Amino acid sequence: MTVVDTSTKLGIIDTDVHPLKLRERHQRGSGVLSYLPRRWQERVEELGVVRDPWAGGERVRLTEFQARGDAVTPDGNPPGSDPGFAAEQLLDTYEISAAILNDLGAFGSTGLKHQPTGFSAAYCRALNEHRRDTWLAADSRWYSSISLSYELPDLAVKEIEHCRTGMGEYGDRFRQVLFAPDNLRPPGHPSYWPIYEACEHHDLPVAFHILTGNRASPSGSSNYYYEHHAYYVAYNFPLVASYIFEGVFDRFPNLKIALIEQGWSWVLQFGSRLDAVARTLGSEVRHLQKKPSEYLRDNFWFSTQPMEEPEKPEQLDELLDLMFDEGLGDKLMFSSDYAHWDFDEPSVLPANLSLERRASILGGSASRLYGIDLIPG
Repeated sequence: MTVVDTSTKLGIIDTDVHPLKLRERHQRGSGVLSYLPRRWQERVEELGVVRDPWAGGERVRLTEFQARGDAVTPDGNPPGSDPGFAAEQLLDTYEISAAILNDLGAFGSTGLKHQPTGFSAAYCRALNEHRRDTWLAADSRWYSSISLSYELPDLAVKEIEHCRTGMGEYGDRFRQVLFAPDNLRPPGHPSYWPIYEACEHHDLPVAFHILTGNRASPSGSSNYYYEHHAYYVAYNFPLVASYIFEGVFDRFPNLKIALIEQGWSWVLQFGSRLDAVARTLGSEVRHLQKKPSEYLRDNFWFSTQPMEEPEKPEQLDELLDLMFDEGLGDKLMFSSDYAHWDFDEPSVLPANLSLERRASILGGSASRLYGIDLIPG
């Protein structure tokens, strides 16, 4: 194995950082809920925000909050509750230029699960404004996804406009919209197209992040955490196929899709399978203007965490070679998954990866996708 000098400083963008989930100060007058209209604050006091899948009814987690033990703040608050401590532990330690906040706690409301439509929209607004005032205002290196009620397209478009044009100096720090991969309809369905039109207009990627719960697989929820880690990549197949075969990218050719924490080693094989299906049943999708694998190459991005770790390290080298040879290597972006227990450092990349490829994965690809400049040095 040829060892490449890794001492050269490279710009890093972390595409997956998690602020605290639903446990975040749910008393009226504090935290996220203080941003809600009084009507919805009273509802939360009476009924709660949402059936909390992290509080029970799901398999046991490896750690409390599903997080690193050392991510608990010095004053004993939960991981992801203090933007300053997170910046010190993550951004400063690894000299990271920027990091994207993905609020998984919003999924209980953004997907309209057991929620009145008015509350769903108001809660997303509250989450976004709370992120602005706590995280984005604390450090210029924090950027955020937009939480939005994607099952209510008209309200979702309004939330995109609010975040981009109604947040003052912070509007430019909202750099993508966040979906869960368990939509009520396949994501290529025309009901979501108004959202995609707004995203293309504002040059905002649509990100999907892995989640857990009763719809975590076609066969329902698993009993073991281990099972979930074995099958989470299955989310990608219907999601990608729907976007391509419904003709979304022919209608919105500049729309960009980021698949966060959903693996990447499946991409080449699935692209070949999509092309094979199109050759056999192509008459059904005559509207497509390109081969399916070309849409996959041109319109999708992927994050590294959890990094593939085969027993034979050379197999990872071969896989990365194939990704770059097929034009997909520059769509691979570094993600740490901070502050979760399976956090990845930037050094997770293979030691013999060339400087050019390392620079692309650690920061170059994300810089191009999100339009975020890398900090020199």
